[in-house]
Amino acid sequence: MSVVGALLGGQCWGITVTAFFIAHTLKLWRQLICAILCTGIAIVQADLQQRNREQLLADLQKNGFVYLVGTVERTLASGCILDTGWQGVRVALRGDIPGSTGDCIAVYADARDIRSAPIKGMFDTERWLKSQGLAADLRVQTAEYLGMSTSIHAVKGMAEAVRENLMQNIMPPGTELDERRQILCALALGDKSGAAPEVMNTFKRGGCLHAFAVSGLHVGIVAALLYMLGYYLRLRPRTQMLLVVIVSGLYVLVTGLAVPALRAYTMVVLVILGRVLRRRVCMLNIWSLSALALLLIEPWQLGNAGFVLSYAVYAGIGIGVKLCMSHSPWFHPDSYLPRRLYTVWHDRLCKFDYSIRGTVAVSLSAWLVSVPITAAFFHTATPYSFLTNIAIAPLLPIVMGTGLAAAIAGGVPWLGWGLQWAALKCSSVLLAVVSFFGELPMAYVPFTPPAASDTTIVCSSGAGESFVMLGTPGLLINQGSAATARFNTEPVLFFSGCKPVALWQIGTSNERRAAIKVLKSSWPDMIILGQNRYKQQVLHLNTSAGRFDIYPPPIESAYDYNPLVVWKRNDGTKVLCVGNAALQTYNNVPMEERKADVLILGTNKMLSPEFSAVLKDSGASQCILLPGVTIDDESGSNGVRIMRVSDSAPLIRLPEAIKTEYLPGFTLHP
Repeated sequence: MSVVGALLGGQCWGITVTAFFIAHTLKLWRQLICAILCTGIAIVQADLQQRNREQLLADLQKNGFVYLVGTVERTLASGCILDTGWQGVRVALRGDIPGSTGDCIAVYADARDIRSAPIKGMFDTERWLKSQGLAADLRVQTAEYLGMSTSIHAVKGMAEAVRENLMQNIMPPGTELDERRQILCALALGDKSGAAPEVMNTFKRGGCLHAFAVSGLHVGIVAALLYMLGYYLRLRPRTQMLLVVIVSGLYVLVTGLAVPALRAYTMVVLVILGRVLRRRVCMLNIWSLSALALLLIEPWQLGNAGFVLSYAVYAGIGIGVKLCMSHSPWFHPDSYLPRRLYTVWHDRLCKFDYSIRGTVAVSLSAWLVSVPITAAFFHTATPYSFLTNIAIAPLLPIVMGTGLAAAIAGGVPWLGWGLQWAALKCSSVLLAVVSFFGELPMAYVPFTPPAASDTTIVCSSGAGESFVMLGTPGLLINQGSAATARFNTEPVLFFSGCKPVALWQIGTSNERRAAIKVLKSSWPDMIILGQNRYKQQVLHLNTSAGRFDIYPPPIESAYDYNPLVVWKRNDGTKVLCVGNAALQTYNNVPMEERKADVLILGTNKMLSPEFSAVLKDSGASQCILLPGVTIDDESGSNGVRIMRVSDSAPLIRLPEAIKTEYLPGFTLHP
């Protein structure tokens, strides 16, 4: 309590004072001294890290770049995390890195622009840096390889090499697209780098994405499998314990030393140590000690969602199981009959009852505790996740057991083939169960208020592109690339509470089709519209948000896929979305239809309508400019509220305008 209160700071210092007061009142002098010492260590650690971070940022601001020498802690998709040593800073590096985990490198780097998430729920770089204890996000200019280090990261690098070799037995070259093998690699070895986004999305919607991260569940299953192996081999109890400690430790090391796995392994070791020393084992003390040790070494873990979820969920599970097991089983012959006098069938019924109630208690307790934490960190909720976890509880040990066996003995002739076959069958069953729960209505919902029917969203998606969402349920214009749809379009619409009933497809390349597939996974009933389907035909779409008149581009324009949309809202307001439509498309719209209250205007690669002419024709009081629009003539703009979508202001959401950039030189009226 005292350490957590000191690390949170501010009003949370009251937690520290309360902890000291409790220890003093109960005359727990040794605990009071221990609390004071641990709190002092935590404060000193956090203060040193903060000073080093401020010094790095000051050097960046002064010189524009920094020179760092350190060890690669772990690799990222496009860079790595660099550890500069004891009491040094840790930074994220983006770019080409000469080396892998455990290698020493020297880099010249400058700062990257950190852009916060436009809306809650999207990936927030600033928050991610803080949760990982990183001082800055840097862009590599030059990098030099210095050799292998002698730190713990070098051991992690060797463990990664072992994991890669084990993965080859599960996922041989040419089978990387097999979803079942991706699940096996993630569950058994903790490597989800090869998992397709569709697989990750399935487990996310099912509420069991935690199975992809090596956690206490995985370490517990490995420990249980080792105990069973020792029992069938008739090993001595102390030999069994030693086997569990060594092999479980190697498993945690090979899977990357994740915080939840470290927590579980620390607790397993302490429980075994207590039994060896014949001391009373108190799970609350062991839980507290493992958390305290991690916080004293890495105080920034307190802001890490994995750390908070791991310890909070374990506490909830412990309380739930304790309450559940304190009651007598439903299947028992007599309350006063000793257990040793039970028949074989009575004993089996009691064990079955305890196992069923234990599974329900674990899943329900974990779900109840995780709901507010996931809402706070990720702004999402999974109402059926406790049912999913109950359903997959008997499958996970089987999938992990067969997966680990296939990873270890996959190269053995005949035996390896049989183990792979069994592991793939179990993995396909697991995927089917998770998919069933993930496809239920409201299986994955945003923890944000729903959008109003008259909501208009205009968002930049990078590289000069953008998408427009008109109303909800309404029309979405432009799906972008697959990466854009996955990391930009879909999250913005999902967390804004918008529902596209129709999508106007921009482009027909394979990348564009992949983007549609991403959006279809979230809104399977969405209608796909496009130039190749409707030629020179004005479309009319009616939803509860109003009427949409869609003017497609002319058929002669082979490279123009952008339509012009007139949205007549129920409140009488009219939105004219010219977007990136060409001048020829604009000329096909009747003059009376060009009148609007809100104008959305972009630029066409071939020939764009003139800004002042469109503004004059519409008579709009609000105008939103898409990326790439340049204005030379400011005539006729007086009294119009102009907003531009750009990299610095990536999102405009009406009726509330978020992070808008008002253009200089215009008279703005609210």
